[in-house]
Amino acid sequence: MANLRISDTQGYLLYREVEPVQPYPRIDPQQPQDESPRSQDESRAKKEELARRRFVAMRGLIDGLKNVGRIERIDYNALVNELINKGVGVVEQELLDLLRAHQIPSAGLTHLAEQVRDRITSPDVTFGPLLTADHNFLPHYSKGLSEVQLCYRDLELLPGQEGPLLIEAIVGDGRYSCATRYLQIEFRPQVRIQYDSALEVDIRILVGVGEVDEESRRAILFQRSAGVFALYTDKQISLSI
Repeated sequence: MANLRISDTQGYLLYREVEPVQPYPRIDPQQPQDESPRSQDESRAKKEELARRRFVAMRGLIDGLKNVGRIERIDYNALVNELINKGVGVVEQELLDLLRAHQIPSAGLTHLAEQVRDRITSPDVTFGPLLTADHNFLPHYSKGLSEVQLCYRDLELLPGQEGPLLIEAIVGDGRYSCATRYLQIEFRPQVRIQYDSALEVDIRILVGVGEVDEESRRAILFQRSAGVFALYTDKQISLSI
């Protein structure tokens, strides 16, 4: 039987599909293990950018207030209760004096005070107009924040309880409003073409400042005491970014 002779011919070069595969660059052992895909990096960057844009005005206010006091987080129930207490203080100090200055008779003062007292614990907490630098009441001003108000709507003054000064103003303009630093009152006739009808009265009390983000989440801040500020945010949104 003839001997099978094996020469040194490199026959395997004819079949390049079975050549050793070179290491793929991303699994090269010399490559860093913590490299992330580009798409993940871009997604994370977008999320961080959105977070930075959220509550820009409130972040500016907080940064300024950190230099003059401390900020404490509170929940929504505490927010409402404390804002009501602030509203009660404003009413006690400013409401009757403002009404007397517009010559509201004693009967009107008593009737309106009773309505406010009955509804003082159930206000609407609303966002009002943008806070301006001229009307800022906090130690630091940040452009873009709105006033936060307690609103008591559709109170009334009965005929004879409004006084001549108020009737004259409404006859001229159809409605009348007056204000102090923290309190605004608007009067308008219940029957728009009849100025001797009862008057509807809306009372708005300025109690804090706030901002709403792109997802309708709220951030509200008010001053608790000298050097102490309370902050409420929906869903415990971080303001540290």
